[in-house]
Amino acid sequence: MLDGEESYLVDKARHEGMAAVEAEARRLGRLLPPPLELASPVARRLRPLLEMYRLLTGFEETNPNAVLHHIAELYGPPCPQCRKPLRTPKARFCAACGFGQAEVAGDPRPLVERQPELL
Repeated sequence: MLDGEESYLVDKARHEGMAAVEAEARRLGRLLPPPLELASPVARRLRPLLEMYRLLTGFEETNPNAVLHHIAELYGPPCPQCRKPLRTPKARFCAACGFGQAEVAGDPRPLVERQPELL
């Protein structure tokens, strides 16, 4: 999953192109590996996004949609009990372990509003 800064860099590469990827590689003191082999026209058009993701994570993703779904902020904060993402910022309880489910009947607000001190 990409944190806030990483998702910003991926988005920047999508809009600014390979210049943003090269600048980040220089900042990190890394060399860019040979370009990915991309079959789809969409993937080729979004090559800078995929190259930035590879630079940041080391994973050679070839599907731009997969990268755009790996942004942690989309899934809410981690559960205070099991540390898995709450799946949405408006989740009323943790779907993985059930944390907060007992209070839902009495207070239907999202967990982040009911218990902000825990998150």
